[in-house]
Amino acid sequence: MADFRTHLAVASTVSGVIAIGGMVAGLATPREVVLFFGAGTIGGILPDIDSDHTIPVQILFSVLAVALAFMSVFSKADTYSVVELSCLWILVHLFVRHVLYKIFAKFTVHRGIFHSQLAAIFFLFLSAAAAYHMFGLSTVSAWLVGCFVALGYMIHLLLDEIYSVDITGARIKKSFGTALKFASVQEFKTSAALGIATVALFFLATPAVSDFAHTLGSQQTYASLHERFLPKGSWFNIPYGRHVESASQQDGRKSDDALTTGSVKSK
Repeated sequence: MADFRTHLAVASTVSGVIAIGGMVAGLATPREVVLFFGAGTIGGILPDIDSDHTIPVQILFSVLAVALAFMSVFSKADTYSVVELSCLWILVHLFVRHVLYKIFAKFTVHRGIFHSQLAAIFFLFLSAAAAYHMFGLSTVSAWLVGCFVALGYMIHLLLDEIYSVDITGARIKKSFGTALKFASVQEFKTSAALGIATVALFFLATPAVSDFAHTLGSQQTYASLHERFLPKGSWFNIPYGRHVESASQQDGRKSDDALTTGSVKSK
């Protein structure tokens, strides 16, 4: 499988590029770009919450604890006092870092249910619901948070499958097929429970999907992105080669046109 650094690097890079595209398309403010980038990065390491390796899991839960603690503070920044916000940050951080960590370490098996597409869908709905109800994001922004988490999640699963193929040795490792699966057959009861929870989460907790679908399917959303996808003329407005020459030629033609005011025919 891919290591922790690879998951982190690829998920953060892809999430950052797509988040910038969302800003150009008018789907995100600069502040939301950072939020979506963070969501995709967290999603990229989220499947390893069931890892047997201590260090990656501790790093993952440390990142989750800090991110969720700050998101909790941001959602109540206009309501609570400084002391209350500080207490909220500490409580959320300690709960995620220690309580949730111990629960997952006890009840999860590596490459089990959390390494599946069903888990990616579950965390998509969970993230969208949390962003909407707990942190007060708009419907579209909440769904985008969920989509970025799922994007990072799927990148992680895909990388694990790619690394399951040993190209140099022309062989397929035993781990092939254990990551990019829809659900875990070996954990049928757990998969069924997660499936039920995913459906219930979608109908009971996620924000209305109609506004998000309309925004995502609108041609206006992609008009600005299409217009600014590639630079027009030189990159970063740096003149070079033919652009400099053509510009000087155009200036020469303009000067000649300015001097030519007309002609007189002689008999």
